[in-house]
Amino acid sequence: MIRMLTIGALALSLAACSADKSAAPETAADETTRLITANPPSVVSSDSTHDDAAAHDDHERPLEYALLGQKFPQFTATMSDGQAFDSSVLNRWMVIQVWGVWCGDSKRDAPYAAALATAIEQDPDLYFLSIHVPQNAESTSDEDMYGTYGSVEGFFAEEGHSYPTVIDSDASIRDLLKITWTPSYILISPDGVVRAFRTDLSVSDGEPVKDFLKDVARVKGDVRKAEFGGTPLPATIGPEGTMRLKGETPFTLDAMKAAFPGHEILTDRAFAGEQAYPVFLIQTIATPNEPSRLVYVVEPDWTLGNVGSVVTRNPAVTGPYGGTIGKMKLKDLTKEARARCTLQPGPIDSLFICPSNVESPRFIRAFGAGGDFDGRLDDASPEYQEEAVLLEMKFIPQPATAKK
Repeated sequence: MIRMLTIGALALSLAACSADKSAAPETAADETTRLITANPPSVVSSDSTHDDAAAHDDHERPLEYALLGQKFPQFTATMSDGQAFDSSVLNRWMVIQVWGVWCGDSKRDAPYAAALATAIEQDPDLYFLSIHVPQNAESTSDEDMYGTYGSVEGFFAEEGHSYPTVIDSDASIRDLLKITWTPSYILISPDGVVRAFRTDLSVSDGEPVKDFLKDVARVKGDVRKAEFGGTPLPATIGPEGTMRLKGETPFTLDAMKAAFPGHEILTDRAFAGEQAYPVFLIQTIATPNEPSRLVYVVEPDWTLGNVGSVVTRNPAVTGPYGGTIGKMKLKDLTKEARARCTLQPGPIDSLFICPSNVESPRFIRAFGAGGDFDGRLDDASPEYQEEAVLLEMKFIPQPATAKK
């Protein structure tokens, strides 16, 4: 997927925008300086210039969005560099900027949009899309759309920044997305649902870009809590299981949601040599003050279509007898448990592999060289090897057919 996307286009035939770049209002209503996640009841204003019942602030900026809570429309278009674009690739958390060079408010917002795109580039869980649109279907000539700049690239060259841009050449995308103000910003989730909306960043006080991203994090957290709801259980792992995953479990998203309430479940791929296979990543839900953190990796057993193992390297996960990653040492094991450990070669260094039992282990610990080790673990003295630290814990569900 393109890391940053830019699409320009959105405005109805009655395109709302300050045509004069210098004609920005001194202040704007508070409602327009935050992400709107729910449409208010429509009220017809006697002094409104609009012929609909949509809610607007004192400067005619919309306080609602027709597609809020709905699926983001599908479309194809051409990017400013000539590449084809298909909106079906928008399957991640995405901030979509809708703007136009012809619009004074959009030009005033350009430095904020550029800063936002740069900030989003640093977030692996968020993408940026910018859509350049004409004022209306009757204003699609280069002169109407770009003025003396001649093109989006010409505008970017003068502004000193750029990002990939999708061009709405005939106002069809603008009409499809039902935007009544430029610039507008839309937040969509990986399932393609429009989750939030707002207008100009430039009318906000404080730190518009930073505050906007805090709002995005809040909305993402709310959506994830609703989708992966439930009270988070203590993060533990041992021979009896982990959270609600105790035995034979289908390797499906629904099963993961049930097993790990209050957590976000993502799909990913792992590799065994050159062979790729799917895994589920179990993560904490991000908040404005705390990023999401990986808790478990769930791997499949394709011979049965079930979960093959649950692995953790998270120091917040508690194992048997309170053992945690990075703190528990090999010497902390009981004499009986230590007797089951074997030193096995690894890709970087050898590891002590310690199963709960030899015949059919349901829980395995891996101990390796910690930060205090100098050299390879397998070259160390027996006394020094006992200082090996816990690096990984793994739970292996027992198939129902294997239960006694």
